[in-house]
Amino acid sequence: MMWVLLIIGILILVLLILIFTKVRVYIDYKRVQTNDKIHIKLSAWYGLIHYTFKVPVIKKDDDSAAIVVKEEQEMKGKTKKEDMKKITPEDLRDGFADMKELLQHMVGFHRVVRQFTGKIQVKKFSWHSIVGTKNAAHTGVLTGACWALKGSIIGLLTTYLNFRIMPAYSITPDFQRWQANTSISCILQFRIGQAMVTGIKLLRYWKGGKPHFRSRKLAKLSGDSNKQSF
Repeated sequence: MMWVLLIIGILILVLLILIFTKVRVYIDYKRVQTNDKIHIKLSAWYGLIHYTFKVPVIKKDDDSAAIVVKEEQEMKGKTKKEDMKKITPEDLRDGFADMKELLQHMVGFHRVVRQFTGKIQVKKFSWHSIVGTKNAAHTGVLTGACWALKGSIIGLLTTYLNFRIMPAYSITPDFQRWQANTSISCILQFRIGQAMVTGIKLLRYWKGGKPHFRSRKLAKLSGDSNKQSF
């Protein structure tokens, strides 16, 4: 009996330590010309436990401005015949009800994610870029557009994440040559317990709060997606 209580006590202690453990995520992204590099490092217990890995990125085609992406397509030479369908008032009523159900589901899902992201602390955030063309006027317009875009993105991030410091960002124009280089470096911190609670909430919400559509077509799609998910 003593051994069972001891094992249970150890498991509870380990669980408590795991719940209150803070994890730091170091993200570094650099783009120089056509080379992309992303490094992500996870660290806990002041660096005693850490793991670093590289994230693969999409490669750019050297012979053109296209992006190389594998895609499989199935071509059929047959032409489908469209049937005229009658829309009844009941169909319109069910359609509006389904739209309301879908919006409520998305809002609830967003609320759960928002609760977690609000607890993620941003310890460092820097975003510096160099843009330029061979034309001074075009470079000026491009620089102004990039400033506006960066300001909007950072403003959006500050509403979702808990910034502990002021974000540092800049746009440096280059009037001599074509350039589109950027570097992002940030440090995020959160507790494992917070991520676990959010995962449990999302799982419960997805199982118990999935939308129930009235129209047959959407209800069938919802049922098929749930079968594929589980």
